[in-house]
Amino acid sequence: MKISIIGGGSAYTPGLIEGLLKIRDEVPFTEVCLMDIDRAKLATVGALSAKIIARALPQVKVSSTEDRVEAIKGSAFILCQIRVGGLAGRVLDEKIPLGYGVIGQETVGPGGFAMALRTLPEMYALARDIKEYAPEAWLINYTNPSGMVAAMLAKYTEINAISICDVPIGIQHFIASLLELPRAKVKLDYVGLNHLGWFRRVLVEGRDIMPKLRELAKTTDIISRLPTDDEKTVEESEMMLRIFKILGFIPSPYLQYYYLSREALAKQMAAEKTRGEVVQAIEKELLAHFGQVVRGEDIRLWKSRGGQWHSELMVGMLSAIYNDKGEEYVVNVLNQGAVPGMPADSCVEIPCLIDKGGVRPLTVAKPDVDMLGLMNLVAAYEALTVEAAMEQSYAKALRALNLNPLVPSLEVAESILRDYLKAHGALIQLH
Repeated sequence: MKISIIGGGSAYTPGLIEGLLKIRDEVPFTEVCLMDIDRAKLATVGALSAKIIARALPQVKVSSTEDRVEAIKGSAFILCQIRVGGLAGRVLDEKIPLGYGVIGQETVGPGGFAMALRTLPEMYALARDIKEYAPEAWLINYTNPSGMVAAMLAKYTEINAISICDVPIGIQHFIASLLELPRAKVKLDYVGLNHLGWFRRVLVEGRDIMPKLRELAKTTDIISRLPTDDEKTVEESEMMLRIFKILGFIPSPYLQYYYLSREALAKQMAAEKTRGEVVQAIEKELLAHFGQVVRGEDIRLWKSRGGQWHSELMVGMLSAIYNDKGEEYVVNVLNQGAVPGMPADSCVEIPCLIDKGGVRPLTVAKPDVDMLGLMNLVAAYEALTVEAAMEQSYAKALRALNLNPLVPSLEVAESILRDYLKAHGALIQLH
């Protein structure tokens, strides 16, 4: 049984490998194949991954390749975590809007738009190869923008695919730790789109404990209880807490860009580096560290970039499919009536049951009118962006970017799109 990781040179991969080792008793894989187009990163991460697996499961084969078809052939599961254009592309996505006084963020606003234009055609090509060389395989996608990738895969392909995001499970973990409970004891009433969602109720043994969380927010230094001191996580949590104290529900961290747009933009404009530039430095340091560990003797010394929820979510989903568990996860799916008030073909992010048949969306309560209004607007922008990317249509791309609520005018949208086309070159094809 072969599991392939597309984007295997990612700094997240060793953590994903450790996640796979944890489910080996449930999923009897015999080969892990890493595929990446970055030869240097693949060599370093591949060597570390092989060393991790050899220590725990010497009978499992570890292979690396730059050939996507070679990775896909014979795979039962394909885990995807690619970044088209790399971190350098992310930095461009962030910096260009900031030059026009517009929020520059990886998946939200113009940055997410540019990322989609580069990523969706590549994900379509991947799906086409899966259909040809491993038609029974399951694609578990973590590539952003996850919601638009999910919509494209559902509308334009016929493969078995699930697109995920670790924000909901991350919030679930944090709330559980605040309450000193196992994650499984905490259920979330969550609704939204990818990177645009609301935790309306938090249920413990069927009882809504949101009032208790509101009191905790007033009386406890919640930020000091975060499981990490990562600057991005701390800043996001502070913004979430500000919104929570005003509105009374827990927002996705990405809602800060819609609810506190002016404040978020001011922070970005004052920063010396964009988040993409910070991550570039983190990745460089991590890859150097990986290389040192590979050359050393004690594999236990390796440290991850984080991403434990990323790993837990991916391998949990894989095991739920393979073992027909019917477990509940928040994933991105076409609505088809699950969220009242949203078009049937819009891509929503909601709780679903995962088993060998794939995704079974659970019906959720109708969102409040303000939530529904923002969801419909952003869903329309996303649908038009998907069409623009797949049709390579400049006209639709401009209309989509202009529709995004974080873009202040048509002429600004036109300027940003022009700059993206120039900066990304052949990676964005529009006519």
